[in-house]
Amino acid sequence: MLAYLQNFPYGELVFRFLIISLAFTVTTCFVDFLHRPWHIARRVSRTLHRWNIKTATGEYPVLKRVRRSPQRKHELVLELDGKGLSLVDMDRHREHWRAGLNGAVRMEYGDKDTIIYLYFLPRKYVKPTIITPNDNALGPISLAQFINLLIVGATGTGKTIATKVVMAKISRIENSKIWILDFKQFDFRDYVGLPRYYSYTDCLQGLKDYYSAFKAQQETGIADAPNYLVIDEWGSFIMSLEKKQAEQAKSLLAELLMLGRAYKFIPIIGIQRPDASYFNGGRDNFHACLALGNLSPEGRRMVFPDSVKEQITDCKKREGHLYIDGVGLEKIQIYNIPDMDALDISILEMMGR
Repeated sequence: MLAYLQNFPYGELVFRFLIISLAFTVTTCFVDFLHRPWHIARRVSRTLHRWNIKTATGEYPVLKRVRRSPQRKHELVLELDGKGLSLVDMDRHREHWRAGLNGAVRMEYGDKDTIIYLYFLPRKYVKPTIITPNDNALGPISLAQFINLLIVGATGTGKTIATKVVMAKISRIENSKIWILDFKQFDFRDYVGLPRYYSYTDCLQGLKDYYSAFKAQQETGIADAPNYLVIDEWGSFIMSLEKKQAEQAKSLLAELLMLGRAYKFIPIIGIQRPDASYFNGGRDNFHACLALGNLSPEGRRMVFPDSVKEQITDCKKREGHLYIDGVGLEKIQIYNIPDMDALDISILEMMGR
């Protein structure tokens, strides 16, 4: 080509100019790739367009660059020009970002109000959050903040241990009370004889007593000490009742799920299969769902919104997923309790209040 261009005036100069232009283009593309890797840029663009994340003027945020986080290994910092989109509006799409990028996501403002930093940790580096009895948190939030908890899991997935861990956490909350409906009369049998414990055929009466306590508190118009209702094997309990009694029990629970929060009456329901027929429309009022083991596709649809389905991964023993409305989904692992008797003692002391 050089020989061909040499036959023209300034041919060699033109050739050099072409080589420099090509080198500049390649360098620019390479630098842009380093600042904005194509696979990350594609995921960002796909997420923005799929969920229609736009500013009030109809513009999409723009990915400016990607860099490694100085705070956490394997974490990336995605710098976006929000073009006036607020952090609050971006945070409303947290689940969409998690699903679109396939990893853990957190956000904060940059040096300028228009810049938003999106911290992204790829899914393969996300470790399960340990649920332990030694603190007062349920995943990313304080136990005192959560409203209504559904614990789902087949036999052998650790549902009972998870329930006791949550109860041990509750025991750390000052003046809190636990009511137990132990339909199987097995896993919580050590609590027999304690106040607010009901087993087998007494469970319906226990639900009525708890509901009466709620209504009495509602009449005062004031929220007092928190009262937690722990029901083990809700599905089996409902199926054991006559039709009229079953409908009454489901109606009582539905009202508690809808209105109990204001007066600190918080149901914690354990069930193997969370079919809607067990809840009389109340299932949607669970603020949090702790699903242990590997749910079937149908089971996932029952308890998790579509926006998080791509984040669900296979679970090992004592692992599962915790979904909190308004916060999101995260992989969890139930702490391996070395001494269950000690855990029961802490709960027994609290039950005796």
